[in-house]
Amino acid sequence: MRPIDAAIVETLQRSGPCSLDDVVTSLSVFSWGEVFDSVARLSRDGRVLLSLLGHSTYQVSLIPQSHSGSRSVLMGETLANINTAKPQASG
Repeated sequence: MRPIDAAIVETLQRSGPCSLDDVVTSLSVFSWGEVFDSVARLSRDGRVLLSLLGHSTYQVSLIPQSHSGSRSVLMGETLANINTAKPQASG
């Protein structure tokens, strides 16, 4: 496990589910992009779940070890939406 992955898992073990922004804030030695990439990787590996709570608020939570073999389809779609979302021009 990469150091950033371990740091994210430790943060979630200590605090429980929290917003992606809170994870980024608590791991200030890493950039937002590094945390995002790690959360995406952990999600694909079935270690964390990323849930949309509101318009642009995402919650990150650990997936219990007994469920780590199952992957979240929602997670992949959510990350794809975050990566490709662009502000709409108002006209």
